[in-house]
Formats: sequence, C-alpha cells, structure tokens
Amino acid sequence: MKVIVAGAGPGAASTYTVQALECIRDSDVVLTAARLAEPLKALRPDVKVLGVMDTVAYINSHAKEDMTVCVAASGDTGFYSIASTIAKRIDESAELEFISGIGSLSYFTSKLKMGYEDLKLISLHGRNASIVPYVCYNPRVFALTGGAVKVGDVVNQLVEAELTEVRVHVGENLSSEKERIVSSTPEELAGQDFDDLAVVIVENKDYVNRYRTLKDSDFIRGKSPMTKEAVRNLAVAALEIQPSDIVYDIGAGTGSVTCAMACRACESMVYAVEKEDYAVELVRENMKKTGARNIVIRQALAPEGLEAFPPADKVFIGGSTGNLAEIMTAVLDRNEHAVFVVTAVTLETIAQTADVCGALGLETEITCANISTAQKLGRYHLMKAENPVYIIKGAKKFENGCE
Repeated sequence: MKVIVAGAGPGAASTYTVQALECIRDSDVVLTAARLAEPLKALRPDVKVLGVMDTVAYINSHAKEDMTVCVAASGDTGFYSIASTIAKRIDESAELEFISGIGSLSYFTSKLKMGYEDLKLISLHGRNASIVPYVCYNPRVFALTGGAVKVGDVVNQLVEAELTEVRVHVGENLSSEKERIVSSTPEELAGQDFDDLAVVIVENKDYVNRYRTLKDSDFIRGKSPMTKEAVRNLAVAALEIQPSDIVYDIGAGTGSVTCAMACRACESMVYAVEKEDYAVELVRENMKKTGARNIVIRQALAPEGLEAFPPADKVFIGGSTGNLAEIMTAVLDRNEHAVFVVTAVTLETIAQTADVCGALGLETEITCANISTAQKLGRYHLMKAENPVYIIKGAKKFENGCE
C-alpha cells in the first residue's frame, strides 16, 4: 500500500495544489474529514469521510493490499496535522508520502497582508489552555482554535487578563463563501459570535522580554515583605522552571517571585496564594507594572484553595504560616514529581523544612546565601551585608535519577 497525505488547504477546492488534485484524482481511495467532504465530493463522489483514528484503522486493515490511499488533510501536512498521527500509527509496511498544502497560517497572513516570520505558532484546538502566556511574552501570536477553546474564549481570556491594548485578528470559514475576517480590540470583540473552527492572530506591542532579570525597582513595595533580587534570582534558578510548567507561589507577598517565575513559565500559568487582602492587591498591581499577566492570584491560607488549581510541577514557598507539611503533602498527593524551593531566614524554619522534607521522602539541597551590596560613602564604596538566607530545594528521586 502507498499512503499519500495531501494538504487540502483551508477548505475550498480552489486552494488545492496541483499535486493534491492529482493525488485526489488518481488514488484508488480518498479519505478525509467531515469539514472537507463537500468540496472533495465534487471532485470524487466516492470519497470516504472518517475520523482520525478511523482513518488509521482503515489504512492498517488494508496495509497489505496493492492500492494507493490519499488522505486529504486540512491545511498543510506540517502544522498540527493528521499527517503526524498517521506517520506514527500506520503499519510499517505502508509506503508513506506527504504533499504540502496551503495552511491556514499562510492563507490568513496573506489576507492580512502581513509576514509571519516572527509569529509564535500555537494550537488551542482541542486543548484546555490559555493564550495569555503566549501573548504576554511574544509580539505576535497565531493560534488555531476550536473544541474546548474557541474564539470567544480567547477574547474573554485577554479581557480577564486586562490585555486590552492588544490587536486581535480573527479569520473564520477561510477560503469559503462565508469567509469573514475582523480586526479589533478584545473588548470590542467580546460577545460576538464566531465559527467554532477559526484562527486568531494577536499583536502585543507591549510584550515582555521573558529573559530579562527583574530588579527590585521594578516592583511596588507596599507593606508586604519582598524577597530581595539576589535571593529571588537564586530561588527561581533552583526551581529550573520550564516554559510549560505549572507553578505555585505560596505566600506571594509583593509578587516579586511570582512575576519572576511567570516570565520563566512563559507558556503556562503561575498560581499564587496570599492570606492578606492588601497583599493580593499589591500582587495585581505588580502584575500590571511588570506585564506578567500569566498569574492567577487567590486570597487564601494554603493549603486552602490549592485544590482549585491544576497539579503543580514547581512550587515556591516564601511563607507557609506553619502549614508547611500540609502544603507539601497536598501538592505531592496530586503530583509526586513536584519540586519545591523554600526560603528561610531562621534556624527554626530550616530545621522544620528539613524535617518535613525527610518525612515526605524528599531529598534536599540547602544553600546559604550571604549577600552584600555596595553602598557609596563619600569617595568610597562599602559593602553592606544582608541577613543570610537559606534556599532549600526538595524533590523525590526516581529510578532514572531524574526529579
């Protein structure tokens, strides 16, 4: 069997490439999804309409036969396409070929008369995800929508994150007679109806450089305690946050660590709890000031409220109010691979943290940071020492040696 996956463009037969048309015409069998069926049946009345896994099952059940099967795939074969699933799952004896097509990305940007060399490309189709982290840290984001996250959800996410100055371009029913392209602000688009399958480009001229180091001067101080810059950088580095990690901040204070971690979790969210109402408002102010909007802040005394968050990958604990064991247990019950970093300034807190980590089977790394900063005195600069801070990292070790 020979299997040819041909990109069928946004939908209309007018966007098929010559190669795709030849494949559709000359193959023994043509398979496709429901949304492409109508234009394809005008070319091949015998086209079979199947879902993704049914397509794979059909190919595998006929893998030994001498035939050519064309799978007409929406868009292009290289961008969130059925082509990848077929390549991974079909019988190894089948000969596989891809024919590239016109994707919604190239079609939509051509309609907008814009290039796409600097776009961040993501798919929200079929995923329960937020566009907010991507918009915060990229000048332009292209997203496929549909399923769990539709255009209306994207618009609401931007409004709720107060990203109201961005420009949103929506394209629906691309290449069809019902094609519609609109460009506006999230607030102006809120409440409008859009097709379930649509594409979005969001432009953010005020995007944040996620690689920058946040200074103490970047934050509004208020009356909440703040983890100082040097310790903050060491603590965040110790967590080794990956872009897609779910991160908790327990005892957010001013939100300085919260915002610094949000920059690292640039494709995900940071979930913070803080017991004081004035501190919660301060975190929100610092989210606006730094542009780190991929944060959900809740007033609560942890572990209260954590159950409403998705399971954490990385957890910073700046203040536990005596609930350290309960907090760590609640996190580990949902993800035993979670990594913790606790900062401590008293010997009692260090001892308690070490005891709790030991009781929970966590291996620890303890660092004492003695920070001194230069202060000018006349013609000279003298080093002024701050109180030593202990940074305690705890995580379970598994058989492969990885956390």
